[in-house]
Amino acid sequence: MAQRKGSVFKIGITGSTCTGKSLVLKMVQNSGISTLDAEEMLTRLLAENPQKVSAKTSTHFGEELLDSHGRLSSKKLTSILYTDPERRAFFDAKLNPLLREEIKRFLYSPIGGVIRAVEAPLLFETDTQHLYDEVWMVTAQPDVQIKRIMKRDHLTMAQAQYLIDAQWPQDKKAAMSDRVIDNSGDIPHIEGQVRKILDEIRRKVFNKMF
Repeated sequence: MAQRKGSVFKIGITGSTCTGKSLVLKMVQNSGISTLDAEEMLTRLLAENPQKVSAKTSTHFGEELLDSHGRLSSKKLTSILYTDPERRAFFDAKLNPLLREEIKRFLYSPIGGVIRAVEAPLLFETDTQHLYDEVWMVTAQPDVQIKRIMKRDHLTMAQAQYLIDAQWPQDKKAAMSDRVIDNSGDIPHIEGQVRKILDEIRRKVFNKMF
């Protein structure tokens, strides 16, 4: 449905590797809210704009970041951006402007729900926090995060710790966020946090509309 200008409440969801950003986004989506996964959007941009970025990007990042279909994997790319300044500079110059425009198109479109959420792992690093009414930081205890990284990426503990150390500290991002969601426990624990926050936001948005 069409919305009045400025009536959309915009949520940015961020966090470090393996803290549960995608899980929170899925819960938000399941609650009926419009969502966008920035990593998935980046994958689509790379596939749909070969004349702009794909050939040059594949050459710059190398075959180790390609998925099983020969396309640049946004998940692998995000991990590399934390640890490789040269590749990060290329991303900032060539890819991030395209991604930012797609996010803005989603957030500011006159068509859509009154609440919209974007999962953006590099939200603070790319200085896009101003696009949102609220930023949610998803956190996890360091030992939990390391175990998840080791399982997901088949890394040693030392390699997982190196990946964590290369990122902005969780407490730094948490201090810059409006909400902090702890995902160190079980599913009901994080579901309760997300549900409580969404209930509060819905009441806020509803009161503004009427």
